[in-house]
Amino acid sequence: MLVFMPQRADAQLGVAAGLNFESLTDISGSRSATYDNASGYHFGVFFDTDSSPLALRLGAYYRDMGEVELDLGEFGQAFDLSLLDVAVDVRFAVLPLPLVKAFVSAGPVVSFPSSSNDEYKESLQSTTVSGNVGGGLAISLGGLTLIPELRYSIGVSRFMKDEFSIRGIEFVTDDVQRSNSVMLRLGIVL
Repeated sequence: MLVFMPQRADAQLGVAAGLNFESLTDISGSRSATYDNASGYHFGVFFDTDSSPLALRLGAYYRDMGEVELDLGEFGQAFDLSLLDVAVDVRFAVLPLPLVKAFVSAGPVVSFPSSSNDEYKESLQSTTVSGNVGGGLAISLGGLTLIPELRYSIGVSRFMKDEFSIRGIEFVTDDVQRSNSVMLRLGIVL
């Protein structure tokens, strides 16, 4: 006869939300990390394997990038940009204490950009790739774990097509537009 003992589940499901900033200077120095300084926000869910010292985190997040300014000569203007991010992070514990665990993380992100402006939406790539690096803390408070973290998203692929048309005028991009941002995030695991 086999006896099955309950096993402690290391995998955890959590939710996270935070603000996006265009650069670190928007959240440090004489300015503070406030909603007014943010260029957008993000929220989503993640699945964390939490096997110390190395962990894997899979996540899906909606990221509103706010207004993006494009210099297209006389047609330069701002348009809204949002992304559905699918992230795979590898986390490494750097200070594994019983109640507080500091970590660093890195991994790829595949994003699906969109805009409510149809003309600009047609100029966006269907998918983009970026990399994330960051660090944070996992703070255990009884049955609740708070995970504040700072992340930097580095665009690897461009988010606009090489050639596109706006208002009947054809554009060929010379510069590579990449989506880079700093993110402050708070995750919660129950």
